[in-house]
Amino acid sequence: MKSTLIPKAILVLLLLNSIISKADFPTQTRENNTVDNEVINGLDNVYNLRFNDAESIFRNIQKSNPADLRGYFYESLIYFYKALPTRDEALFEKYLSLSEDVIARSEKLLEKNENNFDAMYYKGLSHSYRSLLMLSLNKSLLKAASNGNDGYRILSALTEKNPEYYDAYMGLGLYKIAIGFVPEKFRWLLSLIGFSGNIREGMNLLKKSLAKGHYTKTDSKVFLSIFSIKEKEDEDTQSLTFSKELTEEYPESPVFKVFYSGLLLQYGFSEEAVNIADIAIEQNKFSFKEEIIKAASALKGSAFFRLNDYKKCSENLEMYMKYVNKEDRYNVYMFTLGAAYELQGNRQTAIEKYKSVQNNFIAERDGELDKLFYRYAQNKIKSPLSEFDKKMIKGMNLRESNKTDDAISVYNEYLKPMESGNLFSDDEKIRFYYDLGVAYTYKKNSDKAAEFFNKCIKLNPQQEKWLVPHSYFELGKIYFKNNNKKKAEEMFETVYSYDDFDFESFLEMRLANYINK
Repeated sequence: MKSTLIPKAILVLLLLNSIISKADFPTQTRENNTVDNEVINGLDNVYNLRFNDAESIFRNIQKSNPADLRGYFYESLIYFYKALPTRDEALFEKYLSLSEDVIARSEKLLEKNENNFDAMYYKGLSHSYRSLLMLSLNKSLLKAASNGNDGYRILSALTEKNPEYYDAYMGLGLYKIAIGFVPEKFRWLLSLIGFSGNIREGMNLLKKSLAKGHYTKTDSKVFLSIFSIKEKEDEDTQSLTFSKELTEEYPESPVFKVFYSGLLLQYGFSEEAVNIADIAIEQNKFSFKEEIIKAASALKGSAFFRLNDYKKCSENLEMYMKYVNKEDRYNVYMFTLGAAYELQGNRQTAIEKYKSVQNNFIAERDGELDKLFYRYAQNKIKSPLSEFDKKMIKGMNLRESNKTDDAISVYNEYLKPMESGNLFSDDEKIRFYYDLGVAYTYKKNSDKAAEFFNKCIKLNPQQEKWLVPHSYFELGKIYFKNNNKKKAEEMFETVYSYDDFDFESFLEMRLANYINK
């Protein structure tokens, strides 16, 4: 695989941070400064994972100011964040109940005054969060879409009536980005119901809420950090910059450390990723203790695998496995754990791990990664890692740890054998040529990269068919950077001619992000 994905557990924790932020530049009417200060104190507790303290503050606001929506809205979001990583059905239902109450209270206020901007905001945002949670937990798509549409409609109306209600732009920006990432095959439906996405426009809306929002500065920065991630060869570190700033603004927050560690790993800074994850574990004293340990352990295990330290990799992934629940999508880690044991010479334990991958989520909306690693695990149960497999792993780890020259040297050991006779299958060849092409892409040698990606598209693999459309994407990027826009467009269009392949949705998201950057 080309790049280190932010682990599923980390993505959950990223969303955990997307609660409302501390205000620096108030631009919206706040009639009760005391409540405003209490909300800010409560949110500081949330950022530092002191959920019990935060909930106490928000309930006190409800008692002292029963007509103020903020106490109810922010209490509801605590349960949103409790339900999101745990997938606990009771917590999910609790959030739905609390958010329904916020919506009902908002509607009563709007019956009295249709221009009550705060009521519009909290009603629209509640619908948006309901949609997000339903999608994240694989609940009803119809209900998720209905809530998402309601949220977008209400927040749009709010900004039309009051363009200076800057907090609303965050919700609108996220919606624009989310729709922009929808796979090509579903866009006709969105067009039919009148919604269109625009990633660039969404990013600009997030920047507006970051600059001028009252409660949305921090969560806007979180999402900008997520959606600022570019192709690794672009060497754009804006995402890292945003994430590091969050750790500096909230130095006691373990969740921001986990977030930053995940991005460091994705950018190839494996040693630093381990160090930051260790700090997160040290700071892990309040809410979500198990989730922080789970996420940090997954990060450390992945980082040590990148560093070819398979003993420490297995130790940390074993720790991760202690905290997984039946709803987690963990095949990538279970497979990596099996490979780590096999690379230490422990084939029997490796087989046990390969057999432990799950197949009951591969058809789910978020099961794409699980499906791929389920297939890999079944293959490795039947046959051990070959010397070729081991070299490919070593090369990949070096490449993804920013040691491109060393990676190319490892790959070159197989270059001549790969091109002579029928020693290797097309599945092995496409893995080899694709990985070598990526290494040359990182090295910014577009001619050599194109040479190997062109070899990929001429092959006929049986198992690794997914690497053909992925190779067309890589060729499109090369043509685009060489100012051959017509040829780039041809390559990108060819990607869409393929269907039902591994990592299809992920590739379409990368493509959407690339052409809209």
